[in-house]
Amino acid sequence: MKQVCLQCNRQAADGNLWCQEGYCATTRKPAILEYGEQLGDIEIVKLLVVLPTSAVYRARRDQTQVLLKVAHDGCQQQLEREAEFLMETQRAGQRHPMLPTLLPAHVQESLTVSYYSKTVFRGQIKYYSVFQDQEGDVLRETLARNPQPWYRRAGWLTISLADALVFMHKQRRLHLCLSPDGVLVRFDKQKVPRPTLLDLGAVTPEQEIGLNWHPHYAAAAYTAPELLGRGRRGGPASDVYGLGLIFYEMLAGRPAFVYRLRKEDDVRRSVLQDTPAPMNRRDLVGIPAVVEQAISQDYHDRQQDVWAFASDLLGHFPKVPPEKKPRVINWGTVAVASGAALAITLLLVLALLLNGTAF
Repeated sequence: MKQVCLQCNRQAADGNLWCQEGYCATTRKPAILEYGEQLGDIEIVKLLVVLPTSAVYRARRDQTQVLLKVAHDGCQQQLEREAEFLMETQRAGQRHPMLPTLLPAHVQESLTVSYYSKTVFRGQIKYYSVFQDQEGDVLRETLARNPQPWYRRAGWLTISLADALVFMHKQRRLHLCLSPDGVLVRFDKQKVPRPTLLDLGAVTPEQEIGLNWHPHYAAAAYTAPELLGRGRRGGPASDVYGLGLIFYEMLAGRPAFVYRLRKEDDVRRSVLQDTPAPMNRRDLVGIPAVVEQAISQDYHDRQQDVWAFASDLLGHFPKVPPEKKPRVINWGTVAVASGAALAITLLLVLALLLNGTAF
């Protein structure tokens, strides 16, 4: 088990985490699990991403690969709300294809009973939830390899994420913590991005934002300005802002606000006072204006909700192509057909022999 700094990503195995950078106070340094370590009956395979509230791993349980989310200390309520939301929607038959599929935390129990769990690991209580494994990479890693993807793929990815957020909003839940770290992306055979919201953020009703949302839930560089104030008042347009920042980053090839090697207070001040630099995408007509509206500092100047933002984007993009499912070979049918062909061949040979026909 190691510790990781949520500000500079520095890791230490001895528990004595400190940084040489003066900007980094290392006040938040959760423990992360390493390859081969066991959390109950689950074995860690690979760390996928460290989020402000949790760490997500690829893991094995009973020889089956799964995704494991482990809450940081003090963030278990957010993990519980997320798991409860997914459990209730899946139980009602409303599972969204771009949200993770929740599994029982214990294989011997049902999802309704065991939608999350806790265990003791090296003297510490760890809260966790388990999801069905999914292919793909964290969007942050994808953008590290290709900071400025083809604008159409960036648009399709944004529109797909908007669909998942609209689903959450219809269930009266706001995300409020969108960033490239919380999105898992795979590309199908046609190279169309297929994202999954790996993290559902605060999963909180609008009227409970002041109670359920904390500045530590999201990096300041990806937090809507209205959530950084004392009142912490937000709404559907707060998720428009977060989604707009992700789209801006893909089009511009850089984050809207510089946060590497900067103090968190300086980043927060920049979000509250500065306007992101123009994207310099003169090759695109109309799209930059839609994005600039979405990331406006003024809540009321943005599109009123994610559906309105996606509708504006659909005016500039074709619909996301449906994924072509791979053909499934029905080996039973193949066996029957092969047997029939063999029988016909034998009958023809027998008929030729009876008629005395020479080969």
